[in-house]
Amino acid sequence: MQDLTLPTALPLFTLDQKGVVNFWNTACELQTGLAESEVLHTRRHWRAFYFSPRPLLADMLLHGDEASLEKAYRATLTRHEGGAVSCILRIERPLKGETTLWTQAGLLYGAQGETTGAYQMFQAVSLAQFTIASPIVQTLIDKFPLPVALVLQSRIQATNQAYAAMTGYESPEAMIGLPVGTFIDEADQARFQELNANNHAGLKPNAVYRWRYRVHGRVRHVEGHPVVFPWGNQTALLSTMVDVTDAVLKEQELEDERARLEKENAQLLEKISRQDAVFFGESPAMRKTMSLAVQMGKTDTNLVILGETGTGKSLLARVIHDVSPRRDHPFVMVNCAAIPEQLLESEFFGYAKGAFTGATGDRQGFLGAAHRGTLFLDEVAELNPAMQAKLLHAVENKRYTPVGGTRSLAGDVRLICATNRDLIQMVREGTLREDFFYRIFVVDIPVPPLRERKEDLPKLIEFFFAKFSPLDAKVRIPEELVRLFLAYDWPGNVRELQNVILRYLATGQVQFIAPTERMAESSFAPSLFTERETDPERNTKTEAAFSPLKKMLEQAERAYILQALAHCNGNKAHTARLLGVKLRTFHSRCARLGIRRPLS
Repeated sequence: MQDLTLPTALPLFTLDQKGVVNFWNTACELQTGLAESEVLHTRRHWRAFYFSPRPLLADMLLHGDEASLEKAYRATLTRHEGGAVSCILRIERPLKGETTLWTQAGLLYGAQGETTGAYQMFQAVSLAQFTIASPIVQTLIDKFPLPVALVLQSRIQATNQAYAAMTGYESPEAMIGLPVGTFIDEADQARFQELNANNHAGLKPNAVYRWRYRVHGRVRHVEGHPVVFPWGNQTALLSTMVDVTDAVLKEQELEDERARLEKENAQLLEKISRQDAVFFGESPAMRKTMSLAVQMGKTDTNLVILGETGTGKSLLARVIHDVSPRRDHPFVMVNCAAIPEQLLESEFFGYAKGAFTGATGDRQGFLGAAHRGTLFLDEVAELNPAMQAKLLHAVENKRYTPVGGTRSLAGDVRLICATNRDLIQMVREGTLREDFFYRIFVVDIPVPPLRERKEDLPKLIEFFFAKFSPLDAKVRIPEELVRLFLAYDWPGNVRELQNVILRYLATGQVQFIAPTERMAESSFAPSLFTERETDPERNTKTEAAFSPLKKMLEQAERAYILQALAHCNGNKAHTARLLGVKLRTFHSRCARLGIRRPLS
């Protein structure tokens, strides 16, 4: 040992060439509780650390057992100049209550350089001492790419530059010894203290926790990934952190936007419901349809509205247009089933002067009329494949050429189509082009039939009775009538409901399109209306039979017009022709008699 100067203040012992203890200092006695006489001139130095024999670091060096050295201490082994090695090891016999040991060993040489033995010194350490003193652990933490902190007894024992930067400190050294909750915002302090009380007993394995950090007066959102593990007779916490402030703020923006859109959609739905009775309803099916319609209305996507006859597909198309970015531009509705096949091209694309006999001037078609707006194709399945191809080309290129013309014109339209046919089956049968199908069938909006939204029926009945009743009368709807309506399946849907109510108001008879055994024709008392302001004392059956002649004539005229409207399925132009009056005159009479527009 004469060539080495060893720190005798630390526990230290030496071995001779045969591994026998030949030196055991006072610090060894104090640390291990073993007197010099118990181990000197023996190979029982292992008793200082273990309950059964095993080689120590000095033994392995003395015998050149590199394999065992690497296997036993690879995780913490450090090699020093001159061949000495040090490591951290766990021991079985506690030294001053600690089972963690820092130890260093090396060979001893004689005057001629020959090996004369080995030495080993050691020191029991706490986790905090080990962390601060260990260059290996500190190097690992420094090189870790994410913010990380090692905590013991609720205080930071080691951290890295990434964590210092996240919390507003210049260096990790300035954070050593700080309480782990230093940076937690006041809003999260109670939860943080609760989870970390009693050696972090509230923290769950593999759990992720979100915290609000207060850094220089600003809140940062941090995601913590803590791991709690025992260290000697204490509990340690190693936690990696991720700053998720940007993601949280983005989530909040999206949530605010979602809430704003939900509120806006609710307002639109309420407004739509007030405007048209077809969309009254609390039924889940109708609410889903209207929510999707309003949502799709804000896009420029082509849509197909699917539903049975009389469900209000054309009205829904108008609603979608009215909430869309194209609402300030034309909405052009085309009934494809009503156009003769030979006129399809000229109707859609228009024609140039001289294109055919009788073409005395240029005429704009549907695409031109709907430019920058919405083109609604009702009964779209009635278009033949040839017309589908031409229309597809025009819509995709946003340009078209009128019949007989030589110059292409702009035709930027959004397509909304409607049908009660199975379009997929039509593609299989070859009556609907596949490319046309994929162009129009981007999103489909199903409109539920009336039989699937029976809970909406009472409000619809009330609306139509009020709509078609005289302006100076209030409606009294017989309960038996409502029960009868609720029992019916309404194959003609809302249009049939409107027609039945119109006919009932005109004749006092209930007539269904397809009555079942329960749906026999019914007759109700014609006393449907009461005057809005009446004197109860004068309101007797005798006096009620003698109304002013003018009023009786108006009621008769009104009933006759309602009956004619019912016959014409609510078409006022057709009804005016049937009654032999001009359409303008007919409109003024309807207004005077309180007859409003039926469902078309």
